[in-house]
Amino acid sequence: RGWSRLNAMDRSQGACIGRGHTGGDAAGVAAEKKRLVHTGLVLHFMVQLSISEDADARLAQKSMGRVHHRILYFAHFAPGLTVSELLAVLGVRHQNIQAPMRQLAKAGYLLTRASPTDGRVKQLYCSRKGDKLLEFVSGGQRNRFQAAYDSVTQQDIDSYFKVMTSMLDRHRRDWVRRLTELDDPTESV
Repeated sequence: RGWSRLNAMDRSQGACIGRGHTGGDAAGVAAEKKRLVHTGLVLHFMVQLSISEDADARLAQKSMGRVHHRILYFAHFAPGLTVSELLAVLGVRHQNIQAPMRQLAKAGYLLTRASPTDGRVKQLYCSRKGDKLLEFVSGGQRNRFQAAYDSVTQQDIDSYFKVMTSMLDRHRRDWVRRLTELDDPTESV
């Protein structure tokens, strides 16, 4: 609702509100911007809940939770990442992931290896079994994204990526690059 009013206002005033609108009723423009931000936050929150729910039921079947999924995700898409890197990107402490990592390793989903350059540094890898689990857990999420992408134009998708990227802090953008630079995108789960 908020963005359709904003789009109509943009067309009628011939300006882009998101890029320093200079004409018209300043109070009206400010109110529309506020509504647009609110709508974006609500949509983001609801999509985040939906995406999480897609994986939660599948994780529960394996007596696992979201942290297990995140560990597998990063071990799969950034093979060889260190435990320190994982802690930094997730913004958690070692005690938050120690038990799930141990559970994944004991079950054969996660491989840990000493770094060839420093034996004290642990690197993480998904095993083939872990790749299959990640594929199973992420299936509903991939289907949700594909259905959404199929319902819009390529330009809409490109705009979505642009907006999402512009909201990321630099260190998160670096992770996006690292996680999406696959030699063959069909290798992703």
